[in-house]
Amino acid sequence: MKRLLAIIVAVFTVFSVQKAHAVEQDAIQILLEAEASARHVLGSKQYKELNEAFNKAVGVIIVPRLLKGGFIIGGEYGNAVLLAKKPDGTWSYPAFYTVGGGSVGFQIGLKDSQMILVIRTHTGLEAILKDQFKAGAEAGVVVGTFGGSVEGSSTTSMGADIIAFSLDRGLFGGGALEGSVFAKRADLNEVFYGQSLEPREIVIEGKGNNPAADSLRSTLSALALP
Repeated sequence: MKRLLAIIVAVFTVFSVQKAHAVEQDAIQILLEAEASARHVLGSKQYKELNEAFNKAVGVIIVPRLLKGGFIIGGEYGNAVLLAKKPDGTWSYPAFYTVGGGSVGFQIGLKDSQMILVIRTHTGLEAILKDQFKAGAEAGVVVGTFGGSVEGSSTTSMGADIIAFSLDRGLFGGGALEGSVFAKRADLNEVFYGQSLEPREIVIEGKGNNPAADSLRSTLSALALP
């Protein structure tokens, strides 16, 4: 009996280690894609308003891939990272999030977007740091949107706490950021930092660190230079 229990424990241990390794690899892949998106969008210097806002930002959310599609009833999903800018101009370690939501209306097609949300105020940052942030539903938080595609070329971001910039790949008719929910990825945060940490503890209190995120942090610092 003892031998059987030992075997069962060993098997579960192996599965747990393998699962943790897979989750960590997912986190690293998200960071690599987030850095590529930052270089592609912010590094292009094509979007003056976005770059000006980013230079003065208190935080940023990067969504490397936001998949959105549907027929009549739509939905969206993507992974994201949140980083806060420190007083000395350097960037915090990232907290992992998901973006999800659904909408009903006339819409058809598929959209694959890179999205960057520049957080301009501490009010906006505090709203994101809550357990869940729902765009367009948080009292006192104004979210402005504009984008690099033809359909998103107009801007409504003047005075906004958060500016959401979307660079679309593919076509999608209808739908918007409003109603999208940003929720923490506790599993990714715990495995990546080796302990259970809340987003606030990571990006504000600096309780977690992992050198795998240093390249993204350095890139953001470099991109914020005039």
